[in-house]
This record gives sequence, C-alpha cells and structure tokens, in this order.
Amino acid sequence: MKKRFLFILAIGFICCCSSAVFAQGGGDVLNPTEYGGWLIGPIGGLNLVTYSTDKFPLLNSEPTCFLAQNGTGIAPFFGVSAELPLNAETMQTFIMIEVIYDSKSSKFTGINNSRENVPTKLNGTVAPGSVVTEAKADLNYLLFDVGFKYNFVPAPTPVGPGVQLNINTGIRMTSRINKTVTVSAAVVGSQTLTSTEEVANPSAIRFGVRGQFTYDIPLTESVVATPFAGYDLPFSKVEATKNWTASSIYVGLAVRALIGR
Repeated sequence: MKKRFLFILAIGFICCCSSAVFAQGGGDVLNPTEYGGWLIGPIGGLNLVTYSTDKFPLLNSEPTCFLAQNGTGIAPFFGVSAELPLNAETMQTFIMIEVIYDSKSSKFTGINNSRENVPTKLNGTVAPGSVVTEAKADLNYLLFDVGFKYNFVPAPTPVGPGVQLNINTGIRMTSRINKTVTVSAAVVGSQTLTSTEEVANPSAIRFGVRGQFTYDIPLTESVVATPFAGYDLPFSKVEATKNWTASSIYVGLAVRALIGR
C-alpha cells in the first residue's frame, strides 16, 4: 500500500511539473529569446541486477555440493550525460553521449547451499552442526554510451516524454567473488569464514544496449531534469565458463544544464 501511494505521488508530481511548464506560454522556459546550445550534467540511479548462470560450486573442495545459480541484487550507477540536439529550434531529436560507472554487483542464488547434521569441528570440539555458504560478486564497469533520443513534444527546450536507445561498450573495472562459509554447532557456537577470489577468465569488454523511457522537466530556462527507466541488455558474457550474463532493469535521474545559448 505504501509503495502504491509513493508511485501515485510521484506520477502526480511529474504531471504537476509538466502542467506548470506547458502553462508558461509567455514565459522564458518554452519561449526563450535565443535558440541553440546543448546540454550536459550528472546522471545517476539504481540497477535491479539479474544474473543468469549455469550451476557452479561455491566451494572448490565440494564440487557437487553447495551450488549456486543465477542471482539478483540492487546496485548503483552514476556518471555524466551530454545531449546534442539535431535541431536547435525544436529540440526533439538528440545524439546522446554518456560516460557511466556502472555497478552490476549482486548476490548469487544458492542451490543446496546448506547442510544440516554434519560433523563439525570448532575450537577443537567435534559436534553435529550445520554449514551454510553464500556468494556475492563485485562487478563494475566503466561504460561509454552513444545513442539517439526522441522527444514526442517539439519545443525550443527539451520537455515531455521521450524514448532513448544507447549502444554501450564497457571496460571491466572490478570482477571478484566474495564467499562466506558459516559453520554452526549447538554445543560449541558458530564461526564465519570469508574469502575473496578474482573471477576466472572474465571478459575485459562488455557490449550491450540500453533502451529507456524518459520525461524531460524544464526547471529553468537553462536546466532540465530527466527521470528515466529502462532495461540494459548485454551482448557479451561476464565469464564464459559459467555462461554468466548480467542484465538489469534500472531507474534514474539526469539533471542537465543548457550550454551555448
């Protein structure tokens, strides 16, 4: 119920802002004294990351037990976005250039990742206990995006709904797997061991496309806020041996300033 209320509130805010913008028929935002220029500013948001993998062991010593497959998680992204209009008077079509630090970090989903009533040895004492394993990937890229954006409303300042499609090339910055093993015994207590290992044979370059819906809200004559939501589809694998790909649904906000008008 709370999420539904927040969603309705956000839609109402966007509608109110857009109504105020369109109502400024004699104002400065949609009726500037000069035309032209381009926009640049910060961009950021959150990824709902989804991993697709084959089954793989979390412990090298137990290749048939403590398995993991696929995974989901939430990770941030941030960077700089530039918007180059193809027509300075209508500002309806744009070439997009973006540099983004994109995190695709997530937990893996465990399959048979725990064992009960197994002999465990803690502090020199052997007793029946349990073993639980978990794994999380630290996966980060520096993305270089080039794309095209189309706004449905022609105006001298970007305004209203639009669609955007980017082709991205990413340079791998981080690719590690953090593993946790927790051994518990009712009589003795519990102990947690952690280890970090580099991903074996990761792809150095990531290729993909990002398609998204946008909504431009002029805040002033020279500043435009753009909330957006989209999907990041990879064309390459994180690691071929696990058949591992990382995609995401994402939401974010760009705030761009008009330069050169």
